[in-house]
Amino acid sequence: MPRLTDQEGSNGRKASSSASGGSSASHREGTKPSRTRCSGTPRAPPPAACGPGLLDAACGDARSPLHGLDPAGAVFSDGSVGIGGASEALGEIVARSRPDGVEAEGKVRFMGDDPNYTDYSINTYGAHFAEVGVDADTAEVRLRRMLGVFSVGRVFNPKTTRSQLIGGMIWGVGEALEEEAVVDPRSGAFVNRDLAGYLVPVHADTPDVDAVVLDGYDDKANPLGAKGVGEVGICGAGASIANAVFNATGVRVRDFPITIEKVLPGLPLLEA
Repeated sequence: MPRLTDQEGSNGRKASSSASGGSSASHREGTKPSRTRCSGTPRAPPPAACGPGLLDAACGDARSPLHGLDPAGAVFSDGSVGIGGASEALGEIVARSRPDGVEAEGKVRFMGDDPNYTDYSINTYGAHFAEVGVDADTAEVRLRRMLGVFSVGRVFNPKTTRSQLIGGMIWGVGEALEEEAVVDPRSGAFVNRDLAGYLVPVHADTPDVDAVVLDGYDDKANPLGAKGVGEVGICGAGASIANAVFNATGVRVRDFPITIEKVLPGLPLLEA
């Protein structure tokens, strides 16, 4: 098993660095990953299907905790509606006043027709933090832990959102340390055309990867306050690993993947 050690670079900092993803800019050293998971969504304006009809029904129903209260003060949060100190689950209100269910129709304007997309910066944001170990003799790089923190607007499914982001981060690990398509200059054909030669991350390569999603609601994006999480997980992931390697060794690699051949020549000689 290779001997993995933290090796300090010229700036005297050990292998721990961060790089920004999405549209943010952030750099911190020595940040310890948090175990916080995706949390619930923030309070938002009432959806159309839960408008005055249901509220009026609840406030006029003697069986409801909201009976006699003013619907104008209603706040929707975590599947319930509250007025003052009283609250009731939306499911209970619907089951009692609309046993056949509730339907609603709506539409969202195309981005090109929405002035908010020219008046405001409507992006998702993320910051990546990576810690690596670099073998002082062989220059082998191993990821030790990685954390991504993201702001993506309103989240409807925390589990799938977190999975999507972690998947993007692991994609970044492969990009930074393993994945390389080798082309034969004589024929232009790919030499490594299968998974035996084209390496991708496995469980042993990603020991501690976590993602935190911040509560958010972007009222300029759309009525739901939601935005996409398709690519923000990988934006900056590879750069954070490259920064960690640089902080550990003083060797700056600017083309992926970061291989032994690119790091070893820059390592200082060790005393016998």
